[in-house]
Amino acid sequence: IIHIDIDPASISKTIKADVPIVGPVESVLTEMVAILKEIGETPNKESVASWWKQVDEWRGDRGLFPYDKGDGSLIKPQTVIETLCEVTKGDAFITSDVGQHQMFAAQYYKFNKPNRWINSGGLGTMGFGFPAAMGIKLSFPDDDVACVTGEGSIQMNIQELSTCLQYGLPVKIVLLNNGFLGMGRRWQDLSYGIRSS
Repeated sequence: IIHIDIDPASISKTIKADVPIVGPVESVLTEMVAILKEIGETPNKESVASWWKQVDEWRGDRGLFPYDKGDGSLIKPQTVIETLCEVTKGDAFITSDVGQHQMFAAQYYKFNKPNRWINSGGLGTMGFGFPAAMGIKLSFPDDDVACVTGEGSIQMNIQELSTCLQYGLPVKIVLLNNGFLGMGRRWQDLSYGIRSS
């Protein structure tokens, strides 16, 4: 991970950077692009194929994230995402907000094409996924588009359902309702135990 930021205090604040670069992003990226053009190398197709083979091995049946399906009395979020992947054949554009649902979508939807996973990378806010799905559907009207969201995130802009109706946007919404703001609760539990709000 290369992290470019003008503020040194922000480097590695959210995710540890392998290559921290302090500076204005525009000039740093301009310099980086110039260097890459000067080098003139293209990715080695065999190396890329080898990498994807390794990724597929890691994924396996359940990948790095095995889970107990339970007795069937409750539908687990992992199963919902796996089922979404099955019915869309891994070919849909998937958006998400920020929350536990984002983690499940990232881990359990097996994409068959690049650039189909649209999210804020954890650096956005609740409410990103639904408008992103709407924009994608406008750009790719013949493709399946689904927003994986939670009950907290969807409340940020559920009124946009009327916009979908107005413009005829058949965006699918997959709502994983865990009864609370799961990511916030998890962090509170980790940080404060039972003394959370």
